[in-house]
Amino acid sequence: MTLPAADTSLAPATRRKPRKAQRILTRLRQELRVLGLKFWQPDFVETHGVKLWLGAPMLRKGHRRQILRDQYEEAEIGVLDGTLGRDDIVLELGAGIGLVSVFCAKRVKDAAQVHVFEANPNLQDALRRNFALNGVSPDLHALAAAKQAGEVTFNVDPSYTSSGLHGRPGEATQRVQVPAAGFEELVERFRPTYLIMDIEGGEIELLPGAKMGSIRKICLEVHPEIVGDKPISDLVAGLIDAGFTLHFSRTRKNVVYFERTAAEAGQ
Repeated sequence: MTLPAADTSLAPATRRKPRKAQRILTRLRQELRVLGLKFWQPDFVETHGVKLWLGAPMLRKGHRRQILRDQYEEAEIGVLDGTLGRDDIVLELGAGIGLVSVFCAKRVKDAAQVHVFEANPNLQDALRRNFALNGVSPDLHALAAAKQAGEVTFNVDPSYTSSGLHGRPGEATQRVQVPAAGFEELVERFRPTYLIMDIEGGEIELLPGAKMGSIRKICLEVHPEIVGDKPISDLVAGLIDAGFTLHFSRTRKNVVYFERTAAEAGQ
């Protein structure tokens, strides 16, 4: 006797329901955490598997809400989660408060192979505290990255996410001199395979024409609202000419992902 085939017409919907319920529960948990800020602020919270110092003085209300909703650096983490390997050597320019730095340090097999550069003097304590909270020790440098080593003018904005060499100077912006390392010298010294860059428009000055050496992967946040579309288009064209492929499937919001093979990198 032949048994009738099982009716699978409801199976996809059945599988979708738990996922939808999980998303609703996750969103509810996030909103409860945000609501709880009105009554109590924890010293630290966890987002994307990383503990962050929520009481850091440079964090504004909007930053804290993003962190509690798992939206802070969400695009970068999404790209890295699918592309960062255990054997990668990371060069991160523009670390902020260190969420991406810690994520990388926990993913690669040796945290000392995550070379972190942050020029903003107001972020150094938060970076070190977040590293300690997570028990990791990336290679931290309180330096900017520029075409040439030396001193550069850095715009320190009250909102640290708007600070940078290029930046968006406003009335409350402080212009300070900070030491800088030469980008090509960093590539030659550390021989990174993965470049992560979020430097508020500085990418259009740093990357065009630069020798990329050992770099095979790039996670780059672009800033058209600061520098315009044409300079970014030229930057993308230059990276493609250097053998990189722009992966649209990996790109999220203004965070774009490039990759090339070891052969294309001349290795």
